[in-house]
Amino acid sequence: MQRVNQRLALMLWIGCLLAGCVSPAPYGYLVKEAVPPPLLERLAQDTVTRMEALYPPAHTRLALTHPATDPYGRALIETLRQKGYGVLESRVNVRTTPSTRADMHTPIEPVVPHDEGIPLRYVVDGPFEPHLYRLTVFIGNQSLSRVYRLDQHVIAQAGAWVRKE
Repeated sequence: MQRVNQRLALMLWIGCLLAGCVSPAPYGYLVKEAVPPPLLERLAQDTVTRMEALYPPAHTRLALTHPATDPYGRALIETLRQKGYGVLESRVNVRTTPSTRADMHTPIEPVVPHDEGIPLRYVVDGPFEPHLYRLTVFIGNQSLSRVYRLDQHVIAQAGAWVRKE
């Protein structure tokens, strides 16, 4: 019995240790450098053009699972709606009675009911090598990803769209 308890305690300890290593993936616009908004609008248009081939507008409702307050996110939402997609935006709960000045504008958690549409998330990150940026859009359990090259305020596709099912 003591040996079983020791094994159980060891398994619990390992489980807690591994759980501490897991963190939620960051979503949104993660680029630290300034990218001109017209280039981000072009990125959003390219994203929606690819999505149209896989998810028909007017028949697809999307639920953004994180706030889209960055220029790419706003351009993506606007372009999706112009093409006829239903888009439910995430809103962020903010404490109404802050206990300290530090958490006055601290988001608590995004709120989107998942039964309202296909979950939609995106990540724009980079540069990975000089001037290479990656765009990944997660639609439900699938993802679309493409690499772009940004040179002297001109953006160009640096590869084909990759679709993960």
